[in-house]
Amino acid sequence: MYKMKRRDALKAIGVSVMASGLLFHRCSSEKANRVVSRINLDLKDGRELWERERFEELNSYTFFDQHEKETLVELVDLILPADEHSLSASEVEVPDFIEFIVKDQPELQQPMREGLKWIDDYAKQQFQAIFVGITIGQKTHILDRIAYPEQERSELQLGISFFTLLRELTASGYFTSKAGIDYLGYVGNRPNVWEGVPTEILRQFQLTHLIT
Repeated sequence: MYKMKRRDALKAIGVSVMASGLLFHRCSSEKANRVVSRINLDLKDGRELWERERFEELNSYTFFDQHEKETLVELVDLILPADEHSLSASEVEVPDFIEFIVKDQPELQQPMREGLKWIDDYAKQQFQAIFVGITIGQKTHILDRIAYPEQERSELQLGISFFTLLRELTASGYFTSKAGIDYLGYVGNRPNVWEGVPTEILRQFQLTHLIT
């Protein structure tokens, strides 16, 4: 099945998504740092001036048109739907994350745009309607055909490549969102609460007069 269960997704992307992630082999270390810092796309505090300027530049225009965005929303939610424990990919703004990444990494723009067009063309070929206009069962049928590279067929090659990239971006976007990090239970480095020298140590060194 093309869906990614949350724990299966973790196996696929690894805990290293917090530090490097599947996505980061595509970028320089500078770009990787920008993705790691993405807990919330409108976060500015703690960023250097050049980071804020780059952020504002990328958010000053839109790459995906309205139809592409609607298709993207449906696709990411089919990959990582909501369940009883967590939100869907679109609810944690994964489409916005993908929009940001493809603007930051222009080499991803053509594969994403061509892939979204391919999936519409294939839906029309199979079911006489664009992807957002067909049934869930029909969408499932299409994604099941392109979700597994080992079942690769030449006429599906573009779709397979697109879906591989999209699944990677979806997982990276989800598990670098606040909700995704909360789902992992990742707390990062947090300061300890210092409560003084343990009583047993004070007694060991005959400093019981310091016990409060």
